[in-house]
Amino acid sequence: MMAQTRHALQLLSAALLLSVAGAASPPDVAAQRPAAGRSLSQLIDSVLGTPPLDRSHWGIEVYDPARRRSVYRLNAQRRFIPASNLKLVVGAVALAELGPDYRFRTEVRAAAGDAAAVASRLLVVARGDPSFSSWFHANPLAPLDSLADSLAHAGLRRVAGDLVIDASYFDRELVNPTWEIGDIDWRSGARVTPLAVLEAAVPIVTVPGPRPGDPAQVTLLDPVGTFSVTARVTTAEAGEDLKLVVSERRPGTDTLVVTGVIAVDEEPDTSYLAQSDPVRYAAHALVAALTARGIELAGEVRVIHDTMEARTLREATPRALATWASPPLRRIVAALLKPSRNWIADVLVKTLGAERRSVGSWEAGLDVERRYLIEAARIDSSAFQLRDGSGLSAQNLLTPGAIVRLLEHASRAPWGKHFRAALAAPGERGSTLETRLQGLEGQAAAKTGSITNVRTLSGYVTMADGKDWIFSILTNASGSAGGAHRRALDRLVRELAERGSKP
Repeated sequence: MMAQTRHALQLLSAALLLSVAGAASPPDVAAQRPAAGRSLSQLIDSVLGTPPLDRSHWGIEVYDPARRRSVYRLNAQRRFIPASNLKLVVGAVALAELGPDYRFRTEVRAAAGDAAAVASRLLVVARGDPSFSSWFHANPLAPLDSLADSLAHAGLRRVAGDLVIDASYFDRELVNPTWEIGDIDWRSGARVTPLAVLEAAVPIVTVPGPRPGDPAQVTLLDPVGTFSVTARVTTAEAGEDLKLVVSERRPGTDTLVVTGVIAVDEEPDTSYLAQSDPVRYAAHALVAALTARGIELAGEVRVIHDTMEARTLREATPRALATWASPPLRRIVAALLKPSRNWIADVLVKTLGAERRSVGSWEAGLDVERRYLIEAARIDSSAFQLRDGSGLSAQNLLTPGAIVRLLEHASRAPWGKHFRAALAAPGERGSTLETRLQGLEGQAAAKTGSITNVRTLSGYVTMADGKDWIFSILTNASGSAGGAHRRALDRLVRELAERGSKP
């Protein structure tokens, strides 16, 4: 079992390296430099007037914090779907409300048994730690291994009863009701629970066959071994778009059928299948870690969601044998913003609800965010509509002006340096700007955003004269794959960086 797990983790590490690899896009009309002497307004007008950009909806604000005035505005008070630019909200509010040094704690408690080495029950008190992943650990199961090591060191050899997971910290709404059904089988729409490993998803690597029509090679990287996947993926003609679909999923299980096509000239693709029950998946991983250390579990895995039942059980199981503390929140926000992790965003929303409203739900967490935006950041309530933390929902709305106000507020806050450091930087390995904004290394820090027909980019840019501008560029209704829009966003940010303080 452990040899299989080590092999799976080696393949997982290789898959993660593949998942962050990228290539620069070819230039197009929007990427060409303008004639010298154009004003910023003229430059933006010329870029946005170039097909196919001219058929999209654009909202832009560029703000000079030193002079406290807007340098450029276009539809800055109109609401747009922000995609992952919405993560700026939960990242900022989490740092403000919980503090940069806040840590998530996962506790394992034991009820007394007949002998010192025997526990009648193990209770895992889960509190939403999002760091049980490869972003923080070469082996994403390392926190569970550490907990099992601590239990073995404490002398535990046998659990006569059940392994009970207290999952009451979050509510039982695991999937946001505004997400599209096509997202919830994949990592982008992974189920949001207070205990999960691998960000509640499992990698699957697809490699095209040697010729069109041949079966593709599909490898499932499941270190716990609870998934059962039948793959029916075909090699397509060169240039055809990759398409993978979960065509069947047995209810309540991780037994799936994956169908689709991958082009013969496509690089190996790493996708991530959502776990159907992340709490139980993590619990089985913990059982394997206990077994590997000679700790026998005689009972079963049991998950408790009811708050009163969980509270009673915690009171009846007061003895803590092991505790795992996450990295500080400032590092978790960096893991949220730099690679743009949806699951971490929505875990943070529910954590805000649990910590500030005593209810770990989207509704409670989003209410904390709304109150902060209105009362602390002084953003008008008409400038935003919040439906989740990640930006996956197309029902989220933000104005460019609201994003600029939030970024300006963050720049003056005590936690602001951590927020800015958590943003992606040009050329930064593993970030969403790894292959973008070349030449602006050390000058830009920004958040990207991308869902169907939406491309966004907001952040800070240091100009040629050393001063900062704050910008938000949102485009909706692109009606295309979005490459031209992404390159236009990047061009505009480069222009800001080169212009100095004169618009």
